[in-house]
Amino acid sequence: MKILISGGGTGGHIYPAISILESFSKQDEILYVGKKNSMESELIKRLDIPFKAIIVEGLNRKNKLKNVLVIIKLIIGMLQSLFIILSFKPDIVIGTGGYVSGPVVFMATIFNKKTFIHEQNAYPGITNRILAKYVDKVFVSYKDSISRFKNNNIVYSGNPIRRTFKEVTKNIEKSNNGFINVLSFGGSGGAKKLNDLMYDVIKDLKDDDGIVITHVTGKKYYNEFIEKMKKDKIELGENISIVDYLNEMPRYMVESDLVISRAGAISISELKYTKTPSILIPSPNVTDNHQEFNAREMEKEGLAKMILENDVSSEKILQFIKSSEFIGKLNSNFIKYENEDASKLINVEIIKEVLK
Repeated sequence: MKILISGGGTGGHIYPAISILESFSKQDEILYVGKKNSMESELIKRLDIPFKAIIVEGLNRKNKLKNVLVIIKLIIGMLQSLFIILSFKPDIVIGTGGYVSGPVVFMATIFNKKTFIHEQNAYPGITNRILAKYVDKVFVSYKDSISRFKNNNIVYSGNPIRRTFKEVTKNIEKSNNGFINVLSFGGSGGAKKLNDLMYDVIKDLKDDDGIVITHVTGKKYYNEFIEKMKKDKIELGENISIVDYLNEMPRYMVESDLVISRAGAISISELKYTKTPSILIPSPNVTDNHQEFNAREMEKEGLAKMILENDVSSEKILQFIKSSEFIGKLNSNFIKYENEDASKLINVEIIKEVLK
């Protein structure tokens, strides 16, 4: 079987694509379509998956005049997608979001290819909202997002987890060292608001031997964070670790009693997979405010506490960190929560059924 897949711009679109591809047979022929010199081009080439680039750009929401160039690039991208589809002759085409997947999946529908899209967020992105009208199936990560599409080809699948993440975590157990283990991070690049928040939290807990904190600043903010501590003459106890990046993020996520983070789709799916209680502080600076929708869904399921950025304070965070009742309640909800293998649902159960 020939599989063409496209998704890009952020890890939230790329990692689900990789997870889906990992579930297919080694005998299947795969081609990934993305943008040149992009995050997806680097990640996919590292995996030795054939990659083709198209020219495309997202809408400019601030300067509408620049969208004339965006439309021209979209037309070029559609023509390039047409050429790729005609030459590769895929049996199925899968889009995992990001504007690069738009022209690829749309052109595939014109040629009556079997097409599928996966939406990672609780509130669907504009590309997938448009494509949903034309594709054979739409896979969603949240049950409540089914109602946000206006068609009946929606299937709840959950968000697929990367094979490497599963392999790293399968033999790791929750820490039972008698401490409250806290992990905080602001996404792959860090987040200044979370750094400022955790700075005040760490100041308060720097000598608390009962609480262990690992805070990931992001490489961009690390020096600024450390310099501020030196300026304020704050000496950290052995219970506090400040790092710019965490290579062993899966292990730390499993071993933590509480995670404090943004509410990106990938982070949330990994927190669900590791069954780790969390405080989610959604970024207000994302398209369609989708992180808030993600966080609200987690809170509704009883798996996390959402605090909006305008409402968050170090006092609130400290209150939850020190509350064994709060953490215990989320843990008890996770005991009842069952993980689904999203990549299996997307691959085996439905795609092959559509191909019959």
